[in-house]
Amino acid sequence: MQRTFAFALAVIATAPACLIVSDDEQNANETESASGDATSPTTTDDPSADASGDSSSGADETGGAPSDGGFDDPAPDCNTPGECTCEGCPSSEIPTADILAGDATVWTFSGSVMDAAGDGEFYIESADGQTFGGTIPTDESGAFTFTTPLFCGEQLVKCVWSNDAGEYVLVTRVITEDCVEPDIRVSLTWDERGDDFELHLVRPGGQINTEDDCTWTTCVGSGPDWGVQDDPSDDPRKDVDNTGAYGPENIFLAGPEEGTYTVLVEHWSSGDPEAPGTVTFNVGGETTVVSIDALAPQEVWTAGTIEWPSGTVTTSTEIYDCADEWSSGCTAALP
Repeated sequence: MQRTFAFALAVIATAPACLIVSDDEQNANETESASGDATSPTTTDDPSADASGDSSSGADETGGAPSDGGFDDPAPDCNTPGECTCEGCPSSEIPTADILAGDATVWTFSGSVMDAAGDGEFYIESADGQTFGGTIPTDESGAFTFTTPLFCGEQLVKCVWSNDAGEYVLVTRVITEDCVEPDIRVSLTWDERGDDFELHLVRPGGQINTEDDCTWTTCVGSGPDWGVQDDPSDDPRKDVDNTGAYGPENIFLAGPEEGTYTVLVEHWSSGDPEAPGTVTFNVGGETTVVSIDALAPQEVWTAGTIEWPSGTVTTSTEIYDCADEWSSGCTAALP
C-alpha cells in the first residue's frame, strides 16, 4: 500500500555541494508543553522475549538481543563543528556553520561527498546526553539525503564516511529554540531490505491502529486528543513518517498520562523478510536502544513498553504474525 505526505522544504544554507533544509510544513505549531515530574528512568528486558514461538497468540521470537544505553559515538574525538579528516579520506565542500533551527523538531541534510566507500552513518547527541543515529544512504556519485529528529536546545550532528585511507567526519551544531523536550520520544530505523516499517505508540489500555494509537493515520500533521481534553500540548505527534527504506520514523509526547505505553512496529509492503530494525527510546532524558534481526512483511514487533511516570523502559523482541489479520494494517487486538 502506498502512502504519501507532502513536504514543503525551506533552504537554509546552500553551497555547490550541499543543501541543508528543514521541513517547515511538518514542524509548524509543534512546540510542546511538557508536564509531570518523572523519576530517573530505568530499563529492563522483557522476559516475554524469551517465550516459545508456539504460543496460540501467534507470537514468536526473532533474534536481536536488546541493547541498554544509547548509540556509540562513531567519532568521539571530533566534538567541534568542522571537519576531521586525513590524507586520502573522503572529502566534501559542505559548509559547517551552526544551524539555527527555530522550533523545528526534525531536520533534513542533503549534499555530496567525494571518494566515500558506500553509505555513511550519522550520530546526534543532545546537551544532556540523549542520542540517536542511523545510516546515511549515499549513492555512487556521493549524493546523500537523510532526516533526523532534533532534540530541544543545542546538539551536535556527526556525519561519518570512510574509505581505505580512513574516516571523514563532518560535525555540525544545530540549535533549536522555543521548544520543550518531550518526556517520551521513540524513533525507528531499518535498512535497505525493509520496505516501509511503521512505528506505533499505543496509549495505556489502547490497541494498535485505533485512535488510541499514534501512527501515520492519526498523528501526522496533528495528533489524537490524549490526556486533557482539547489540550494539544499533551497530544502525541509523528513528525517523521517514511514509506521507503532506512527511515527514520519518530513519535514524541509531552505530558503523558499515567500508565503503560506500548511501542510496536509493523512491516508494510513487500520488503525482505530478513529486514532488521532498531527502535530508540529517549524517555525522561535517558536513551535505550533495542534491535531485531528480521521482521517479515505483515509481522508486528513489540519493541517495548514505557511505564509513566517512573519512565521505566522494558524492551522486547516479541514478533506477532498478523498476515491473517491484516487489512490496511494489523487488525489484531495488540498489545
